[in-house]
Amino acid sequence: MNKYIVELIGTFFLVFTVGCTVISPGAGDLAPLAIGASLMVMIFAGGHISGGHYNPAVTLGVWMRGKIPRTSCPTGWRS
Repeated sequence: MNKYIVELIGTFFLVFTVGCTVISPGAGDLAPLAIGASLMVMIFAGGHISGGHYNPAVTLGVWMRGKIPRTSCPTGWRS
């Protein structure tokens, strides 16, 4: 259950940061830096618990490489 909570919090902050940087006046040219810094902090804070797959596309890619079992995808990918 801890994996899901960490993924929820990390995804929330990632989406929140992206939303804050694109809404006017936004971060301007520093938007990619703000988004990257937010993601970096969330991976350092919760990556050891959930694997740091805050984007479902990352989970899908790692799953396709065979590095995580099919039954324990932290972001809910089930096949």
